Amino acid sequence: MEPRDALTTALKGAAMGTADMVPGVSGGTVALIAGIYDRLIAAIATLHPAPLLHLLRPHDPESRAAFVEAWREMDLTFLLVLGTGMISAVVVLSQLIPIALEDHRALTGSFFVGLIAASVVLIGRDVPWTRVRAALATAAAALVVAVATVTVSLAEPSPLFVFVAGAIAISAMVLPGLSGALLLLILGQYEYLLGKLDEFLSAIVGIATGDAPETIVDPAVVVVAFCSGAVIGLLTIGRLVDRALERDRATTIAVLVGLMAGGLYPPGRMAGNAMSGSAVEVVAAVVVAIVGAILVTAFDAVTNDLDYV
Repeated sequence: MEPRDALTTALKGAAMGTADMVPGVSGGTVALIAGIYDRLIAAIATLHPAPLLHLLRPHDPESRAAFVEAWREMDLTFLLVLGTGMISAVVVLSQLIPIALEDHRALTGSFFVGLIAASVVLIGRDVPWTRVRAALATAAAALVVAVATVTVSLAEPSPLFVFVAGAIAISAMVLPGLSGALLLLILGQYEYLLGKLDEFLSAIVGIATGDAPETIVDPAVVVVAFCSGAVIGLLTIGRLVDRALERDRATTIAVLVGLMAGGLYPPGRMAGNAMSGSAVEVVAAVVVAIVGAILVTAFDAVTNDLDYV
């Protein structure tokens, strides 16, 4: 990959990472806009761990050649450069979003509500609705609310649960309209994982400046569990979702709209619980929600040639 192409791909990855850190606009949608969606899906579909076996025989010219060929077939250079851009955006936003949640929790929750609500309307309007699709969307929304109600009271999640959350959240890469951040909100892991990522990055800096290495162990377990789940999710859930989109895209998108509609509950609950009830605060929350909806609507207007369904 040429340096210029690598920089462009990394910037597109950063845009995808930014989208997936904020509920409402998905990394899949950004990939569509950036013109890399088909290449991304094709690369994910070809991912397979088998070529790693060739690395066990680095002295064998045939094994080396087979590994290089597999690398090209899986488009790993593209995925690694794109992933680097995504991770860079995630690292930056992981420092900013917790501040917003800490200092302006009600307004941040309201902003998320505006983003998600607009996404539901804009994507849902293009679905050729039938009774079956409406029923499936309703069931999906009810499922989301039920899951969010249970996970809100979840204590310190186990590494296994974080692993599963990572596998589910990564599916947003192949789901236009549904962001990884929204999936993590539904699972009750959004703030928890942001906090652990911040701890992990702070521990790295601390160790570099002389702190005890033990400080990194706890957050590292969480980060590794999430990333491991994301890798497995790419190899499994991502492919399943891609097949569902190919088999019946309209029905799949209808279910996604239902998931997003149910996804209004977690940030709405967040905003409601953080409010004192004053008129000024309520008005401010409504205004911020409208701003979020306007941003998504403007984004849709600029990209009105995209066909979700």
